[in-house]
Amino acid sequence: MKVYRIVYFLILSMLPGMLFSQQTKQGNLTILPFYTKGIDPATVSTAEEILRLEMENISSKNISLANSASLKIDSNCTSTDCAAELGKQLKADQVVSVQMLTLGQKLIIQYYLIDVEHKSVLLADKLTSTSVEDLDVVMKRMAISITSLESAKKSAEVGAITESESKPFFLRNGRRFNNWSFGYLYPQNGYNTNEKTFTMDVKIGAEVEDMDYGVQLLLREGFGANIFSSYLFSRKDVCPYIGAGVGFHWVTIDQGNVYFINQYSQVQKDEKKGDGFEILLNTGVRLFHTYNFRINVNLAYSYTFNDLKSEALVLTLGFFY
Repeated sequence: MKVYRIVYFLILSMLPGMLFSQQTKQGNLTILPFYTKGIDPATVSTAEEILRLEMENISSKNISLANSASLKIDSNCTSTDCAAELGKQLKADQVVSVQMLTLGQKLIIQYYLIDVEHKSVLLADKLTSTSVEDLDVVMKRMAISITSLESAKKSAEVGAITESESKPFFLRNGRRFNNWSFGYLYPQNGYNTNEKTFTMDVKIGAEVEDMDYGVQLLLREGFGANIFSSYLFSRKDVCPYIGAGVGFHWVTIDQGNVYFINQYSQVQKDEKKGDGFEILLNTGVRLFHTYNFRINVNLAYSYTFNDLKSEALVLTLGFFY
């Protein structure tokens, strides 16, 4: 029993040291005074305080906000070495350096997380605010990004979406488009005839970097709706691409059936429907890709998983705007 008591006493005596050691490992993080141009000092001060509060709520580190009056060197330094030197003065393990610049009505906020001892940048990114009123969301987003060591794009979450990201049509950053296309469907199997038939479709979507995505509504021996995405091989005026889509196609055909009335035969056309899920494979080229009005030539292969096993090639000419 004495041995157990001794062990128990030793564990209790070590706990304060272990807790202190854990706190030390968490480290100290200091937010340096924001470097700004053309922004009201009261707005800047409020933004600094919001960032501190947001980081305190989600970070395990000891968070503090530096006072420029207490620093021995100019607090408006933007280099890594200068920020690290300020961190040494403040006895911080890491510092956050923020630059707020104006561009018209927009505010561009660049931020850096710097390791003081090694004078290295652990994270560098930027956010854009469309108005001063959006700064509280931007500061929350920045706090999430810094604490998780993730880019601003990956730190998006409900309650931390900026005005520019909540613009209409499910975009963060993209060029919206509408596309009307006309052409011919060349049936391979499961349609009325083997002859080509007229087809048209409408696409509503957006381009983001080297990809596009959206929704397609089509008239092709029936009616269909798909979601699609394409990879764009160029950002120049001539832009080849490949893509795919998946959706649902209601295929309608007229099927002739022969009926015998006495000794006479009579042909009656019965409408037959074959609906099912559809896959699309696309390739083509966009012309005048850098302009607002563009021309698109598209070749698609479609297959509908229905009883008719509808299969076709589709060639269309489209207009983007």
